[in-house]
Parts: sequence; structure tokens; C-alpha cells
Amino acid sequence: MRCASMVTMPTMTDLAGLVLAGGASRRMGRNKAQLSVRGKTLVETMTEVLQAAGCAPVLLSGNGGIPDAYPGKGPLAGMQAAFGHAGEANFLLVVPVDMPDLSADSLKQLAATPGEVVFYKNQSLPLKLTLSDRVKARLEQILQTPDADLSIRNFVSELDVRTLAISEINTRELTNINTQADLKTWEESHETQT
Repeated sequence: MRCASMVTMPTMTDLAGLVLAGGASRRMGRNKAQLSVRGKTLVETMTEVLQAAGCAPVLLSGNGGIPDAYPGKGPLAGMQAAFGHAGEANFLLVVPVDMPDLSADSLKQLAATPGEVVFYKNQSLPLKLTLSDRVKARLEQILQTPDADLSIRNFVSELDVRTLAISEINTRELTNINTQADLKTWEESHETQT
């Protein structure tokens, strides 16, 4: 008999992954997705962490990935596009391309938490999104509204949101690499670990 408080991890077929890599990388000055960290590109790194978290398929939003129906509308457009490509999945784990320290365990924790949208407190990404008609309709409502607030916070404001305490994750995992200075700091901090 299963306890009511027991949370089970979605099965492989329930969970798809999405790497958001559609940004212009203006602050970096070159395509972030192709930056090399630990001998792999950021897009390869993030794809592998999603696979290790149990995601299948893993989708890419951005150059060479699934096309946005709403070009230039940021992460929400990438999430909306994933609905048509997630196969039989009921849930989508969404990660930015520039968070190379994110662990599969932290993503599994998001995946195992019930809610239409689940993320870490005070963080927009990574997140778990339920692939439901209600969530898709909310995305499309925002994307079709001229001059809409395209932030993830606005998107989730009318959904069942669950937040996990930031103490549930090593905050280093949530570090983004947005600029050359960020990359240099990241590289230096990892040199001291070896």
C-alpha cells in the first residue's frame, strides 16, 4: 500500500526535457550554446544532464532545434513549441543552456514534486512544467497578446505553482554563464576544485 505522502518520480515516458538555447547571446558576444566547458559544449552538457534525470526525448529550442511558432518571444515560445514535440510525455523539465553545474539529482527533485509548475524559490529556471491543455492555453494567451509581459513569473502567476526551498539545492548549480567574465569566473572556480 502506498503512503499518501510518498512522491514517485515520473517514468521515462512521462518526462521530456527542453534546453532553452534560443537567446541572442549578446552579453557573451558569441553563441553560448557552443561554449566548451569540461570538454563539451554547453548544449551537450545540458542535454546529458536532462538525459541523466530521466528525460526522453530531450529537445532543443534555438538554432538547430525545434522552431518557435512565436519567434523572438523568448523562453515562453520555446516551451510552447515543445508541446508538439514531447511525444507521450506528461511533464517537461526546462533548463537554460548556460547552467553547467546543474545536477540530474536536482532535476529529479523537481520532477518528483507535484504541481503544474515546479521550480526553486526565487528562480525561474530550471522548472518542471505539466504538458496539459491548461498550461498550453496559458502560454498561448500570453504569446498572442501584444506587448504582453513575457516573463516566466507572469506565465506561472495563474497556474498551480510549487516552489522548492533553495536549501534543497547547492546554489552553485544555479549559476548562469552569461558573459565572458562569468565564464572566466566559472573556469577559475573549477580549476581550484581539481
